[in-house]
Amino acid sequence: MVVLMSLIEHQVHRRLMHRKPRNPLLKKLHARQRIFTSHAVEHHSQYRKVFHDDPLPPGDDRGIRLNLIEGLLECLPLSLILGLVAYTTGLTTFYSAAIVWPAVVALHHTIWNQIHLEMHQPKKRFFADWQAYKFVARHHFLHHRYPDKNFNVAFPVGDFLCGTIARPSNADWDAMRAEGIA
Repeated sequence: MVVLMSLIEHQVHRRLMHRKPRNPLLKKLHARQRIFTSHAVEHHSQYRKVFHDDPLPPGDDRGIRLNLIEGLLECLPLSLILGLVAYTTGLTTFYSAAIVWPAVVALHHTIWNQIHLEMHQPKKRFFADWQAYKFVARHHFLHHRYPDKNFNVAFPVGDFLCGTIARPSNADWDAMRAEGIA
């Protein structure tokens, strides 16, 4: 389920947050346009120049947080499908998956929010010196330098599977050292 969540994060980030809607119906959908503008325009313009800044109040944080309630509502269709499959086939594994899937989404969003906040608004959270955190921080740092690469924030499995890994240059390594993540 973690691999599935990573692939979903990758595709949502790549296709919804970095590409303007081409479909005429989607162009008129305010929520779709808001997702693109908030992320690709506002978030990337702020954090491309400076990877982190001072903490801001919620709502003014330039697209740093994922909304947990929205995530749970968005995962509901898959859970319902898994539950329906379990009900019609009698396979209890699908019941388990239907229950576990929202927990995976909630855990992903919670982890994503904490590490993304530490990346862009560092407060030296308890995990800030962990090598695993520094690995994903470097991965995300490179996404801000190369917006068509490194779409995963929390678990970069999707980037490895989809071949969207950015390779850092010497200048990138110098900049990451300056940020304290190399």
